[in-house]
Amino acid sequence: MKLKFIAAGILAAASFSASAATYDLGILDPTGSDTLSAFTTKFAINSDINDSWTFQLLAPSSTSFGALQTFSVANGAIKDFAATLVGYGSLAKSTANGIQNLSWAGQLAAGTYTVQVSGLTLVKNVQYVGTVSALPVPEPETYGMLLGGLALVGAVARRRAKKAD
Repeated sequence: MKLKFIAAGILAAASFSASAATYDLGILDPTGSDTLSAFTTKFAINSDINDSWTFQLLAPSSTSFGALQTFSVANGAIKDFAATLVGYGSLAKSTANGIQNLSWAGQLAAGTYTVQVSGLTLVKNVQYVGTVSALPVPEPETYGMLLGGLALVGAVARRRAKKAD
């Protein structure tokens, strides 16, 4: 019986030193640029981080996890700070002005996406922020109309130039 209580105590203590939270950033509005963000809960010192961040795109978007989308923490607060956009690859890591940034940018189709973030906290009360931004991708018809308008303006300018001669 004592062994069960000891095992339960060890499991309970181990659970305090790990984070496996899921953060839902929500749905990005496809009618214009949109940004969603959230802070994590505060972590205890020496906590393993294994967080999932999810977001949904309702339309194809030029999505950025770069200047507009970052997972940032003070340099040295999280060891081995890393993240992966599931199905697309690792986020690039950079350190500037004492802040660690993880970033990714590219085109994404409509759907639900997950970013997995990992690391080990080295100080208490560490938090990081996750942000996702998206811009709508122009439809092919938009490019066609642009090219057609440019051709029309060019034809009118050419015709006027001939009349002036």
